[in-house]
Amino acid sequence: MPEIILTEEQAKVLRGATGPIVAKDQAGNLVGRIQPSPTPEFIAELKRRANAPGPRYSGKQIQSRLAALQQEWDRIGGFDEAAMREFLRNLDEADPGTMRPGREQR
Repeated sequence: MPEIILTEEQAKVLRGATGPIVAKDQAGNLVGRIQPSPTPEFIAELKRRANAPGPRYSGKQIQSRLAALQQEWDRIGGFDEAAMREFLRNLDEADPGTMRPGREQR
């Protein structure tokens, strides 16, 4: 497998990265993307969030909620945060697929 030795400056950038890094050659052409390994702190944070109380939504549910919010926005010409939260509460009550920790899927 080919190997590239990073300069100390490049290694420092990689060690400090919290997301993907774009690698380019000296002409600015994309040569690859580097996904840094997750740190133990990052993994602990993900575990904490997974165990936190709150509803769980699938990607499909999120897309559906965003579309419903957009339709409501277009229908009434906008709304404030309180109206948005009320609208989302109504969606939660109407959506039998919402997952909540400690409960089976409704």
